[in-house]
Amino acid sequence: MRYPAIEVETLAGKVAVITGASRGIGKATAFAFAEAGAKLVLAARTPDDVENVAAAFRQEGVAAIAVPTDVTQVDAVARLFQRTLETYQRVDILVNNAGSGRFGPVVDFAPEDWDSVLDSNLKSVFLCAKHALPSMFAQGSGQIINVLSIAARESFPASSAYCAAKAGALAFTKVLAKEGRQHNIRVTAVLPGSVHTSFWDEISVHPDFEQMLKPEHVAEAVVSVCRQPLGMVTDEIVVMPPLGIL
Repeated sequence: MRYPAIEVETLAGKVAVITGASRGIGKATAFAFAEAGAKLVLAARTPDDVENVAAAFRQEGVAAIAVPTDVTQVDAVARLFQRTLETYQRVDILVNNAGSGRFGPVVDFAPEDWDSVLDSNLKSVFLCAKHALPSMFAQGSGQIINVLSIAARESFPASSAYCAAKAGALAFTKVLAKEGRQHNIRVTAVLPGSVHTSFWDEISVHPDFEQMLKPEHVAEAVVSVCRQPLGMVTDEIVVMPPLGIL
């Protein structure tokens, strides 16, 4: 006895916009999408870094453009999607991965640091989704994946701004999912535990790097969401190191 075949999504030829694509999870995600045959739009703040990544893909025959972008700025995000449409005429997938963290106890935390963390982790998700949606609405399909953090659900000392931003981004993701359903747009939150990336470079006290997830683990989760069978939606994925929260 065999189960009936289920049609799954193919990524070949799909246009994927990835923020924070010059390193870490974003870069690993770009490699995973390239392996699946997608066309890449790579966004990051540092022009040289993101162009180097895109150039390496092009040398391997992958369709890839680099668009230097500060995803906290309205005009910069508008240019990102304008360039995407000029190059590929559509947006199939948006991976909101860019973000940053600043840490310290509430009593000592500077208001400007609070604003910076919320802008990079929450406002950026809103801006990129807002500018991706018109193309997705027009074509009647799309996938938005917001790479957040287990901090969206778990609180950590000295992490008030980061936890607040990620929790807000998770709430925003849920609203976006409800608004997108009527347009055949699937929206998913990916919540990783500790991942060994440059995020930890300026944090003196941290878990054992050897016990953390690798960026490729999160990238695989992101791509698996985009390959999910047609007719289903994955609202949320929690990706944890084997030992749990470190």
